[in-house]
Amino acid sequence: MTEQGNAKFSELFDVIEAYSHRDYYYQDKALQIIAGTYVFMFEAEYMPDARPVVDAILEQYGYVFTTLERGNLDPLSVDAVARVALYREEYREWGINRLGLMLEGLHRRSQSDESYLDYVEDSRIVIRGLESIVLGSALEEIVEAANGS
Repeated sequence: MTEQGNAKFSELFDVIEAYSHRDYYYQDKALQIIAGTYVFMFEAEYMPDARPVVDAILEQYGYVFTTLERGNLDPLSVDAVARVALYREEYREWGINRLGLMLEGLHRRSQSDESYLDYVEDSRIVIRGLESIVLGSALEEIVEAANGS
């Protein structure tokens, strides 16, 4: 991960990065921690860049990280992407791109797997992630404009 020298909680992100190289359960926990750790706009100091970790996990699954119970899209994977994308303005394009890759992965799966019945709902989850990036970006601009007045 980049920026670790200037970042808070670098030890935590060392663990997250290590988890990303392990099996599904550790990767799931890494995504949970990332989704719960990033709070855009309100951090005084920068957290480490988690994009490479999220990418490393999602690439292994064709950008469709599923739950083991039902095989549907794990909403935490979308939350992790959205939270990281909202954390810094320069991450927004990355987040939108990754959610687009998720939609493509879901579409490919729907075309090749007749037993995949959650396509519409899983797509809605990704679209809500896209909405949160757009709305969060707009909210940040409003807050910055109000502070600049």
